[in-house]
Amino acid sequence: MKLIIVAAVSLNNVIGLENKIPWHDEAELSYFKNLTINNAVLMGRLTFESIGKPLSDRLNIVLSRNSTKNSTNESLFYFNSIDDAVSFAEQLNVKKMFVIGGSQIYEKMINQVDELIISRIPFEVLGDKYFPKIDLKYWKLDNIEKYPTFNVEKYTKNEA
Repeated sequence: MKLIIVAAVSLNNVIGLENKIPWHDEAELSYFKNLTINNAVLMGRLTFESIGKPLSDRLNIVLSRNSTKNSTNESLFYFNSIDDAVSFAEQLNVKKMFVIGGSQIYEKMINQVDELIISRIPFEVLGDKYFPKIDLKYWKLDNIEKYPTFNVEKYTKNEA
């Protein structure tokens, strides 16, 4: 299974403010949806709560210290460890699992994933949640796709 971090990040590395994305870009949201549809998404509890519901046509996996939560939604599952969540997805033969936030999950997983797909929002904003620094000793920028309101940076791990 391929593990991929996907994030929308401002020029000053902000990803959130008060549990919300501090901008609205329909084109970027559409890009995210098309990228993740029919795959698994892994997120922290706060990210899930900020979205407000499971993302449709995706296997939604939420990391929470209180993983005893049960869901009646057949596409929503809770786990209290990254390893358990990844194992669960592997057992279901998931081909791609996208890590979609928040900052604590990105921080924990940035060295465990195979790729980074960063929608770079071309301005600075105020925020209280940040994307971790991308260390170019470990990551190689392979490609930048240009869109009218954002650019997508695709990184792969450097060969060690």
